[in-house]
Amino acid sequence: MFVLIAAVVVLAVLGVTFLLSYSKSKNVYDDYLETVDKKEYGFKDFMPIGFYLNEKLNLQKLLPAQLNRHLHKYKSHVRAQIIELHGAKYADYYLMIHNGNKTAISLVVATGAALLSVITGSQGDADAGGVFLAASIAALAGVPFLIDKGLAEKIDKRRLTLQMDFPDFINKLTLLVNAGMTISRAMDKIATDDKKGTPLYTELKYALGEIRSGKSEAVAYEEFGRRCKVKEIVKFVSVIVMNLRKGGAEVVPVLKLQSAECWEMRKNVAKRLGEEAATKILMPLMIMFVGILIIVATPAVMSFSMGM
Repeated sequence: MFVLIAAVVVLAVLGVTFLLSYSKSKNVYDDYLETVDKKEYGFKDFMPIGFYLNEKLNLQKLLPAQLNRHLHKYKSHVRAQIIELHGAKYADYYLMIHNGNKTAISLVVATGAALLSVITGSQGDADAGGVFLAASIAALAGVPFLIDKGLAEKIDKRRLTLQMDFPDFINKLTLLVNAGMTISRAMDKIATDDKKGTPLYTELKYALGEIRSGKSEAVAYEEFGRRCKVKEIVKFVSVIVMNLRKGGAEVVPVLKLQSAECWEMRKNVAKRLGEEAATKILMPLMIMFVGILIIVATPAVMSFSMGM
């Protein structure tokens, strides 16, 4: 009975919060959601609720100072991940989207679990009601952390894409520079000819746009390397910046050497991806093997049972 009462109270609080936030946020944040892709953010329709709650509630100030410091450090880490994924220029916007998304999802999941707790509890299943009630409370704190964890996976995927694209890029650059083009013109041609739109070329186009806007080439390339955060690209940028600042005709041999190193790096990455794919395939194969064993063994077991 206690579980059912607690579940009703939790559902009432969450339900009122959900409905009130929905009514207050309706049509208020439409401008922020125009560029949000629903394929990437499945809970896009509920995001205004998250935006509203994040604006109106500031529970962090109620926490103890020690816990507050840890939370602030954690938020700074999340912001750094957003900056790596979307750039410093749009970090505030995408951080708002990310926070609104995780708040909305946690509220929806918690409300759904509380509803299931009330349903199962009212049917006399106190154990299941207690599990759903605990899941509802845990969802409010746990779901945001799980969504934050997804940022690390996106960053790993982005860095992997950068590593896979970079050898081809540096090979093209070496050929063009060796043919007599300046580094900046060669980069501009590669960026213009690109049809992929992958992170490497997106970041390159952004750097070239900054140069055209008046930023120093050396500074723009250094920021390009910092945004990519891949050691091979950082090393490449240091070579380019040194050539820009000190001059010298040795840039082509260095680029050729780095091109060879990057192709080796790409082979290692491809090998690692193949090993990961083989590991992922192992579980379905095991399930299929167990299924085959069951199919083969069942007639034998049944005939043995009938013989008994």
